[in-house]
Amino acid sequence: MSADRKPVPVSLPPKLVEELDALVEEGQFGSRSEALRYGARLVVREEFQKRLHDRTAAEAADDIEERLDRKRVP
Repeated sequence: MSADRKPVPVSLPPKLVEELDALVEEGQFGSRSEALRYGARLVVREEFQKRLHDRTAAEAADDIEERLDRKRVP
């Protein structure tokens, strides 16, 4: 194992392992590990985008509220 990787034990349902193996056999991935790394990157990317969206939405709401407050003050 290369020094830039850390082993992470994982247990999966047999059906999911079969599906991963099928993807490997079809040539979609070189190994189960490669497929799981791909899936982990997708999860991390999706969560990052969700957090970014939530933060941006909150900032936009704050900006709107601030602008409305300025309009209310004579």
